[in-house]
Formats: sequence, structure tokens, C-alpha cells
Amino acid sequence: MGGHASRDHGRYRRLRGFNLAVGLLLAVEGGWMWAASSDLSLPITASYLTADPVTLRDATLPEVAFRIAVGPAVAVFLLLAALDHFVTAAPGAHRWYERNLDRRVNYVRWIEYSVSASIMIVLIGLFVGIRDIAAVVGIFAANTAMILFGLLMERQQTPDRADWAAFWFGSLVGLAPWLAIAVYVAQPPRIPGFVWAIIIVQLVLFATFAVNMALQYARIGRWRDYRFGEVSYIVLSLVAKSALAWLIYANVLRS
Repeated sequence: MGGHASRDHGRYRRLRGFNLAVGLLLAVEGGWMWAASSDLSLPITASYLTADPVTLRDATLPEVAFRIAVGPAVAVFLLLAALDHFVTAAPGAHRWYERNLDRRVNYVRWIEYSVSASIMIVLIGLFVGIRDIAAVVGIFAANTAMILFGLLMERQQTPDRADWAAFWFGSLVGLAPWLAIAVYVAQPPRIPGFVWAIIIVQLVLFATFAVNMALQYARIGRWRDYRFGEVSYIVLSLVAKSALAWLIYANVLRS
């Protein structure tokens, strides 16, 4: 019994160090993106009717409602992830984090993802031309809903069985932003190669998050230990956020 407790203590000590290291890396990346990026901003547009809503020909041309500064937006999703890792490794808070992992939950992860991953998918949409304010809000909301379904799945678990309803609902909702992106990339003119790289890399990684969760709750192989899935989430999050940040920086933000 004592040996088991000692092994757990050692694993949690290493996990705490890993969270700190990943948090520092993300914080450095976020600071760099904020400080070194160009002033590129992309417009968010809206079309406002000027007459009877049935008379669509009287709708005005799209107007710029506001602009999103790309560099700071990239920095924000990196810094939010860094904050997540710092919170889970903080004195006192890390004990709460570890107790939650023992219960097979990590609410902080889902809260952070609900904002950071939604900013990421909005940026991907902007680069393929999805810039109408209603579409942007819808994409952000759909992705947030997908993430919160993940949190709901963890809340609903019992020791003897997994309730997969939230997983499948979340997966269905999470497809909506990618279907919108697919519609836009299917239209001419051709999009740049780096945008294709962003879409392919991020689609694979977003899907891998779902696979990781499924393996956790099916308790297959090393995923029987919830903490193995937690480490996988940390690695996936770091890779997804860093890949998107540097692909954008190298191609459009480098001053």
C-alpha cells in the first residue's frame, strides 16, 4: 500500500513539473507572438437590411463591424493554455488537481479549451474567408458547446460504466465549424498552401483529442490510467496550439 502511494506521489510530482514546463513554454510563445507580430488584422463584417426583411435586394453591402488583431488573438490562446498549466501546478491548487485526476475529471482543462480552442477555430475560419459576424459567433459557440459536452461527460461518469451520450452529441456539434470550413475551401480561388497545412494539421489534432477521450472512457490499454490520458491531452494541446501559432506567424505575422 505504501509503495503504491509512493509511486503515485512520484508520478504526480513529475506531472506537476511537466505542467510547469509546458506552461512556461506556452507563456514564452504567447509573449513572443504578442510582441513580435505584425499589426495584421482581419475584418469581421455584417450586412444590415435597409428595408423590408423580405426584400433582400435592399440589403446593404457587408460593412466592417470590427477587426480582429491576429497576433494578439494567437497570443491569447497560448497564454490561456499557459495559465491553465500554471493553475494546475500552483501551490495548494495542485493537490486539488491531483484529487480530481484520481476521480477521473479535470474541469480546468475543459474550461480553458472552451475559450482557447474556440479562438483557434475562429482564426482558421477567418483564413478561409468566414468573416460574417453571425458565422464567427456560430463557429465559436459550436466549438465551445463541443468542449463543454466533454466536461459534461466527465461529470456524468460512474465507476462501473461510461455514459457516451455527451461524447456523441459533442462530436456532432463539433463537426459544424469544420463543415463550414470545408464549404469555403471548396470554392475558388485556391487558398494558400500554409492555410491547407493549418486545416489538415488542426483537423487531425482536433480529431485526436476525441480519440484520446474515447480511449480513456473505454479504458483501453494504457488509457485505463486516467493520468496517461491527461498527459496525452497536455501534449496534444501543446502541439496543436504551437503548430497553429507558428504556421500563422511564419506566413503572415512575421514583421
